[in-house]
Amino acid sequence: MRLRSSLVIIAGLLAGAISGNAQTVSKAGLSGAVDTYCAGCHNGSTRSPSGALLDQFAPDRISEKADVWARVFRQLQAGTVPPVGAPRPDRGTYDAMLKSIEQALNANAKATRATSLEIAAQLATLLWNSSPDDSLLQDARRNRLNQPDVLERQIHRMLADDRAQAFVSRFLFPWLGLDKLSTAEPDKTAFPDYDVSLRDAFVKETEMFLLSQLRDDKDPVEMWSANYTFLNDRLARHYNIPNVEGAQFRRVTLSLPERAGLLGQGSVLMATSRHRRGSESPHTTPATRAMWVRVHFLGAPPPMPFPGAQPVDPELPTTPQTRKLPVQPCVTCHQNFFPLGYALENFDPIGRWRTADLGGPVDASGAFVDGTPTNGVIELRKVLLQRPEAFRTTITEYLLLYASGKPLNSGQRSVDTLVRARRVLQGMKNPRWSAFIAGIVNEKPVQ
Repeated sequence: MRLRSSLVIIAGLLAGAISGNAQTVSKAGLSGAVDTYCAGCHNGSTRSPSGALLDQFAPDRISEKADVWARVFRQLQAGTVPPVGAPRPDRGTYDAMLKSIEQALNANAKATRATSLEIAAQLATLLWNSSPDDSLLQDARRNRLNQPDVLERQIHRMLADDRAQAFVSRFLFPWLGLDKLSTAEPDKTAFPDYDVSLRDAFVKETEMFLLSQLRDDKDPVEMWSANYTFLNDRLARHYNIPNVEGAQFRRVTLSLPERAGLLGQGSVLMATSRHRRGSESPHTTPATRAMWVRVHFLGAPPPMPFPGAQPVDPELPTTPQTRKLPVQPCVTCHQNFFPLGYALENFDPIGRWRTADLGGPVDASGAFVDGTPTNGVIELRKVLLQRPEAFRTTITEYLLLYASGKPLNSGQRSVDTLVRARRVLQGMKNPRWSAFIAGIVNEKPVQ
């Protein structure tokens, strides 16, 4: 019931609110939907963990509760609402709802463009974590960085420079949670082949992969689907990929589709597993992996923890236990996001492919909130890639946070970051890294 806090309002929301070619939601339709689908559970008596009191909320005045509706927008884009089992609207209804919320949130927003000198300063900090060099300053002083072709040329030049490594290490790695890899110490008893050099290889693979995406000016969505990576012989053996010899890393086209993109890389898979020093039973955890996908791709806010949830036995594999939890209060909530983690169960805690774990055969089956099967990483990736705009909005919000010097966590996102992110995206002709970076630095710096 608690996931209805944000958007069971969508179920049947526009049945009578949209007609002909209309692209907005009527106030009466929106108010009635909240009364019908939300207020019964969010009324101060039957309160969900979110704490939202929607019986006191007038949804026709979106701008007055902008923070609530920003959360709604993110979940709509992600497709994470309505919850499992609830009626779902068609694509046209979703799009109309998103447009209505976006228009309302933008009502009082004012766009301010950065000056050429501000662009230079932001660009140097963003990509190099340094001051502008002579080339950048020369274009800035001539007021040329407001010209799209000049700015794009500078972005390509700067990404090709070795100093662009700072963008990977200071933004992409912390945002993806990979800066914490050093704290993950798989137990040698459980993983006798593991050592620090393997962890370093994971880091090197992802660093080189991300830099290649930047320098090839890809759509950021391709980070999740690219059919290549960077391997040396040690990492290739770990992934069971043949014909890679020598300690030097090189670009390798993947013949195994399960290894495509970030979801097939050991850095991500190890960082999202549970490693307990001294324990012989490190495990994957569907909650951690599911939340990682939910936050970093879909951009949906983490669900609030439900009181009274039963703990699992830390000495036993986690995933089989979660499949046997009681419907109330556990499965009713878990089924809305745990399958995102179940789909990655064929990867063990250090990123090896497996068909069985300590609990028996691996079960990677599940379904997305809308019922689409996610039996394994390949199907999960297909489901995620049906929602590219959710990821583009997500990464743009975090880029704005990074550019403003704020912490890279979901709690720092605001109505302002959402409105500015959507403005950046709407100004793009082609969703490429250079366009994202140009859009960010063209925004007036946040004070």
